[in-house]
Amino acid sequence: MFSLAYVILPVSDRPPAEAIRASLAPFQRGSRGRLPESMLAFRDETDELREEHEAHFEFTLTEGGGIQIKGDFDHFHLDSQKVQDEMMRQDLRHWSVRFADDMNLDTFFERFSSRLERHPETGAFGRWLNPLRQWDWWDLGGRFDGLIIGDPQNRDGRSVAEVSSGPSPGRTTLANIGDVLADALGQERIPLLEVHNDRNIEMVATLLEDAREGRQNAYPATLVLPPGAVEDRLRWLKTWPDMEPEEAFIWLGVAGGASWKEIVRAAYARFEDHWAAGVAYHH
Repeated sequence: MFSLAYVILPVSDRPPAEAIRASLAPFQRGSRGRLPESMLAFRDETDELREEHEAHFEFTLTEGGGIQIKGDFDHFHLDSQKVQDEMMRQDLRHWSVRFADDMNLDTFFERFSSRLERHPETGAFGRWLNPLRQWDWWDLGGRFDGLIIGDPQNRDGRSVAEVSSGPSPGRTTLANIGDVLADALGQERIPLLEVHNDRNIEMVATLLEDAREGRQNAYPATLVLPPGAVEDRLRWLKTWPDMEPEEAFIWLGVAGGASWKEIVRAAYARFEDHWAAGVAYHH
């Protein structure tokens, strides 16, 4: 899913690209091995693992060498390759199982779980993640090229931005899928379109004027307040899936129950002497 964020930054001698990257860095999704340990916190997923341990599953090996999985569960921590290996060991094409009937939770974790770790002190099952995580990758402008200045371009093509979060497996996968589908259908591959930096930055004072005049380009789905203005956990203002963080809205002087437009105008008024970058981010 892609959304548009306006990243508010102070006017300074710092190169704009560097300032944007530094502002967004605390909100990168990631786990151990990808992000510094200082950015991570343990997310307890013991209850989710226990639900899967006690759920009923139906596994079927397909002709193509894959596996079809059906069951009554809301989370998924199963390692499908480990399940396939067990089915091959038992010479099964179909496996109907409730793991809790055959093994305890610790054994289930050791034999069939994926991605989870044990907390060294509590023994809980979970993952070390960035608690502020908001994006997988981002691009200046991207698919929202020009929207911040009120001049979006409806061009057919794949936007290529000079300023971005850098190479990403997810970004590459999406691009490759698009190319494979085009080749399979005998169509031309999606052309690459250059995104111009100056079409995706604007002075906050101009955005405030646009907001007061009711122009839709003034209202992104997300606002990112400047580094140091408040704690990082309060800097990412968003509308989806819920409008939050409430504590940041209070800090902006907006009364409880205020609309998103009122919150945005309050933020612009607070940082009227700043500039903003329009960033397309995947989450």
